Amino acid sequence: MSSKKTSNPPKKAKLTGSSVAVELDKKLLYRLSFVIALFAFVLYANTLNHGFVLDDYSIIKENQLTQQGTKALKEIFSSSYREGYANNESNLYRPLSKAMFAIEWQLSPDNPHFHHFVNVLLYALGCVLLFFVLIRYTKINVYFLFLVVMLFAAHPIHTEVVANIKSRDEILSMIFLLLSLLAISSYLKSSKTLHFVLALVAFFWFTSKASAIVYVALVPLFIYFFKENASKQLFKISAAIAGVALVYIVMHISIIGSLGIKNIPVIDNSILYTSNVAHQKLTAIYIMGIYFLLLIFPHPLSCDYSFDTIPVVTSLGNIGLLLVLAFHVFILIYAIKKLKQKHILSFCIFFYLISMALASNIFMLIGTHLAERLLFFPSIAFCIALVYLLSKLFKSDWLNASAKSFLSFTGTKNVMAVCLLLIVVYSVKSYARNKDWKSDTTLFGKDIQTVPNSAHMLFYHANHMVNKDTLAVASPQEREYRLMTAQKNIEKALKLYELFPDGHNVAGKIYYEQKNYEAAFKSYSRAMEMNPDKGMYHNNVGTCLFSIGNFPEAAKAFQKAIEINKYDAEARCNLGSAYGAMGESYKAQKDMENANKMFVKAIESFKAATEVDKNYKSAYQFIGLTYRNLGDEANAQIFLNKAASIKK
Repeated sequence: MSSKKTSNPPKKAKLTGSSVAVELDKKLLYRLSFVIALFAFVLYANTLNHGFVLDDYSIIKENQLTQQGTKALKEIFSSSYREGYANNESNLYRPLSKAMFAIEWQLSPDNPHFHHFVNVLLYALGCVLLFFVLIRYTKINVYFLFLVVMLFAAHPIHTEVVANIKSRDEILSMIFLLLSLLAISSYLKSSKTLHFVLALVAFFWFTSKASAIVYVALVPLFIYFFKENASKQLFKISAAIAGVALVYIVMHISIIGSLGIKNIPVIDNSILYTSNVAHQKLTAIYIMGIYFLLLIFPHPLSCDYSFDTIPVVTSLGNIGLLLVLAFHVFILIYAIKKLKQKHILSFCIFFYLISMALASNIFMLIGTHLAERLLFFPSIAFCIALVYLLSKLFKSDWLNASAKSFLSFTGTKNVMAVCLLLIVVYSVKSYARNKDWKSDTTLFGKDIQTVPNSAHMLFYHANHMVNKDTLAVASPQEREYRLMTAQKNIEKALKLYELFPDGHNVAGKIYYEQKNYEAAFKSYSRAMEMNPDKGMYHNNVGTCLFSIGNFPEAAKAFQKAIEINKYDAEARCNLGSAYGAMGESYKAQKDMENANKMFVKAIESFKAATEVDKNYKSAYQFIGLTYRNLGDEANAQIFLNKAASIKK
């Protein structure tokens, strides 16, 4: 007798959230997930050889805490976001991403490529998690969900988040919210306490970025729209999630001292250019229209849209404002009307409006009036709505969960064709925009053309042009060109907005490089007058005083900079130089007693600088030379050899 061999049927995974459990091939889900991950990774692979850019310096490259690696983890979780940077601003608390940067620095010191690799990897993971969350919660055909996530992965509005290492906090927030939603889905199905606890733990890490707090409302939104017969658990889960958010708020306040940013500079948020609250709200509403247009047509893009890129709206008769207001009122009314039906567009609208609530500046003012990174999470709702509207346009049944018959749906090929075209167009734009984020040179050079009236962008470009390391190796002609270009840009920035302390500080740097110490001192002093709590300004004033030979007053300025920020290694080294110069002066007067006292104080300051920055080559050199002044050749050689061993 012969027996027929029967093949085992493929393993199935339930597509939950539908009234009838629909079986999906696990292999199909894994294949689609792999395509999503590979696509997202390859799309941003051209960022893997990029350097540090923009805020990467204050959080990673020049942050003494980050550079301590795992040793600093305890302090990272108990201090402000920029703690460890000489120009510290203690109004943010984002420990998770900074802790990751510290660990990565320990594994591969001063290697931006490693940080970029992790960013791209996490982005790919986030896209896959989004795919599985949508599968778990919605009744939508898996191929339509695949198109949604591919559009999300390709959208150019995400380039800042992925290509700028510092913006990892946005990716992490998305990942942990998605993990929390997956755990909640499992809990609603199994009622297991473990799943409930995992959901809360994931949500806690999701709130490690304060602005993510508004997303508390997204959890009940998902449950209400997509989980049937979960009304009893809805209140319990929502209350628990709110409790976790409250714990984070208490922790944030206990460490930072407050919640939110105080004394927001107009240069960052131009809405504050006017003290008229009504005008502030009108401008905020108008900017919501710009945000939505960037989702539809993400070109051109910029890392900065600050003052005076978007004018303050002062009249209800502004046509742009009226159109934006009418649009948002319309979609809100539509969402409310379709709420009981649990319509997918109602979900998308509420998702978008909730996730934009804080970024909008309508309910409270934040540190910026417009930033592409703030569209990262809201763009999920946009992509879902876009695919839905295309399915309705071409009369395709996107609720038909049958995977095998996908291409046989009416109009499905048209939906796929349009989506693929958008994915290609988005990908080309994203790939091209990634290149701009390669370095400060490429980014500022490109974006100053995009937003020529942004005082902050003019400042960024000018500050980069007078970078002391670049100027040190530039030819005389290149040096003169950089200084002239920087001076032109900073003068324009200050003409746009004179109350810009960082702008005056850069003007001072330019004058200093031109050896116009009187003008430099005036500019630095103006910056210090407007913001006396910024150690950098005191340090720069000290350098001017040092350059004209007023060493005692220079020492006072350097000491003030150190008092403001203990991590300012440059100010400590400068203080040592001031003591050393005073020692040389006493030595010239043959007052060796006071000379030696100053040399000892100089060594103490130089050593303090090396304690902050272990690789501060100049500080080690100065220690060696000062020991030589004291006649201690043995110690002089030790520190000179140490300086010689440091490559940078």
